[in-house]
Amino acid sequence: MRVQHLLKAGLFIFLVVFSLGLQNTYACKNPNHLVRGLMESDVIYYSGDDESGGLAHINYWTIDPNTLPDREKQKARRIQANRLHSTLYQPHQVISGYESTGILDVEGRKQWITLKLPDHWNGKLVVCGTPGLRNEYANEAMLVPWLLADGYAVVSGNKGLDGGMATMLSGTHPSRHWGRMMHDMARWAKHRLIRATHRWVHRVYAVGLSNGGYQVRRALEIDNDHPRRHRMFHGGLDWSGTYFADRKTLDTDRDGEVSMEEYAAADTLVKHMDTATLNMGWAYSPDTLTTPAQYEQYPRYPSVRPVMQDVGFNDNSDIFWGFYNTNYDAYKNVPGYEHWKGVGYQNLISYVYRAELLGDDAVESAVYSCFADPGQPDLRPPLYDWLEYAVDGGWTDEGVASALANANTAKFRVPMITIVGDSDGLLAMNAHSIAYRRAIEKNGKRRLHRLYVIENGPHVDAHADGLVDFNFDGIPGNEGAADELTPMQAYAQRAFMYLEDWVEHRILPPAGKTVPTDPVNDISDPYLLEW
Repeated sequence: MRVQHLLKAGLFIFLVVFSLGLQNTYACKNPNHLVRGLMESDVIYYSGDDESGGLAHINYWTIDPNTLPDREKQKARRIQANRLHSTLYQPHQVISGYESTGILDVEGRKQWITLKLPDHWNGKLVVCGTPGLRNEYANEAMLVPWLLADGYAVVSGNKGLDGGMATMLSGTHPSRHWGRMMHDMARWAKHRLIRATHRWVHRVYAVGLSNGGYQVRRALEIDNDHPRRHRMFHGGLDWSGTYFADRKTLDTDRDGEVSMEEYAAADTLVKHMDTATLNMGWAYSPDTLTTPAQYEQYPRYPSVRPVMQDVGFNDNSDIFWGFYNTNYDAYKNVPGYEHWKGVGYQNLISYVYRAELLGDDAVESAVYSCFADPGQPDLRPPLYDWLEYAVDGGWTDEGVASALANANTAKFRVPMITIVGDSDGLLAMNAHSIAYRRAIEKNGKRRLHRLYVIENGPHVDAHADGLVDFNFDGIPGNEGAADELTPMQAYAQRAFMYLEDWVEHRILPPAGKTVPTDPVNDISDPYLLEW
């Protein structure tokens, strides 16, 4: 018995010493191991000089890609396609380390990914979800610089959307794999870091904005269904995530099935985009509400406020209703893109996500396209007439089944923090963040979740600078909108700090609440925030 007690005591001391050692920073022992793994077209290189901007690519936002080596040209272009951050957060610190890029293929789920390992690694990994239909560099200014500066390894992917919108219009339902792809990245990156450094990965966190926030939710929910030894994540930060309701939520008559009528009536992503599209109207129709006069009314767009509120839009989000109805309109001036006339987030998402869920390809979905006829760009796109006459939103049994394949269960076993801005004019706050919180309260473990609503926060921080055309008068930035909006990034960083303390030190974060802000005096330093 004495020997057994001594052995147990010795094992305990070893585990304590080992775990303490993991908390120290350490450099990559053998970076060449990074090139041996699961990826195709795998490339690894060291980034650490001022010319390249290091791992955070701080110079790539302004540099002409043609001045770079061939290897870097495409990367610079892909980085510059992702201007989502406020000008308050221009990356400025050169962070040196190793970067591995390539195609990760797990059971046919293929995605381009990039793994960054800073020289002074803290033994932790952050798996980044990707917003919208963007590429693997979409988090390059919002998340990557401060995570790398704090010592985290970071892996991001493009959700398999090599063709962006074209992939969504391929009829193959790519979105149903987005949650699994977070797991694929986590598992691959964890094993590769262990091989490269000969050290254990101390913690794995999931972080993401918008569709990336949805990926965070699904990643933790998928973990919930796995045995403990196969779980990947220790916690997650969901930044304005998309919500796909599950069968129990959508089955209002409790017959065990979700009918086309039930799905069409629910406050889903497509439903609130449909509502905004129809009520704001095509920007070039005589009866459109996307006009300077409607924007300048108080409250804005008074005739459609009740219906917009009914599908989940918060009052403060009205500053974006016209802009998100038209924000891609400038493309009409580019030769070959005349059919983008009057296109914005709302009508584009209505079209693309309906097609994705229905399984319609570009040809089959043309009857409800948000794009004008290239030969007749002055005619209203077919989406508007189609929505007015479609029965049950055009949903089919296949489309409902596809949407349910994406469903959030709201069940997870590790801490998750959700932040959302109450001026989010893209993803209706009440239909996505508040609704997900309600689902957690009903089906999950509310003690493992916090929801923080950030006053005056937008969906995309770049728009909080007020430099876009909110009122559709053809003059960007003349509305003074910056003084109505608060960039979210510092609040996201502070929320991550709360999450890390919660996971690693069992320090409970504040109760869920609305966090007040001063949109005239924006805060960019998360260490100045406390709520």
